[in-house]
Amino acid sequence: MFDSYNLLEIRELYGLSQTDLAKRLAITREVVNKMEKGKMKVSKRTAARLQTFLQEHPYGFYSGDVNILGKSSQTSEKKRSTLPFQKQLLEEKNTSTPFWVPLVGIKAQAGYVKGFEEVDYIDTLEQYSLLPGVNPIGAVWRYFEVDGDSMEPTFGSGDIVLATMVPHEDWNDIKNFSVYVILTADQLLIKRLYRKSETEWVLISDNEDVAPQLVLPVEKVKQLWLFRRQIRSRAPQPKEVKITA
Repeated sequence: MFDSYNLLEIRELYGLSQTDLAKRLAITREVVNKMEKGKMKVSKRTAARLQTFLQEHPYGFYSGDVNILGKSSQTSEKKRSTLPFQKQLLEEKNTSTPFWVPLVGIKAQAGYVKGFEEVDYIDTLEQYSLLPGVNPIGAVWRYFEVDGDSMEPTFGSGDIVLATMVPHEDWNDIKNFSVYVILTADQLLIKRLYRKSETEWVLISDNEDVAPQLVLPVEKVKQLWLFRRQIRSRAPQPKEVKITA
């Protein structure tokens, strides 16, 4: 039986930041921080991902008994110094196993607004593999189902949007008029963004007859996701065609 390691010790042994480890486990940096402080229990799915990571990158040890809560007294400076820096973390381009991504469907959006930071809630969401050709490394991914017609004709109700999380420190560098998924304290929105100032963004719908532009205080934003791919729920309507055959 190998020694038990907690999440903080594993992260430090591998030279990972909280953001790096969060990307590895497909959770947020805030959740990693809470788990390291013992304020949140790790879910079974996250624990499985962590143990898969340890199996794939053993460096002479693998713990089948990982203690997530509290600070372990078993780790010494000698142990820490025996593990070399994980250079291939920055070199990996592909994964040999399917990369599963949670889907926030229309029916789940109200629950997501309330429980977006809760690992146990995220684990209740249906998960689907990442689209072919998409490199999962270096980002936190999520699927969102489009609700309503405010973004037609670009997105229709029932379409699926694949997006990557934008770290809070990068919010000042949003791309004007690009599509984002915006989570506030009371709703989940898919809109184009325009950075009006450091404290205000303009939300722009592609169907402004239905949803006029709206100014949103940045302080109200809880999460920000950048649109990457789209899965249509139905084929787009063709232009008017005159039958000549």
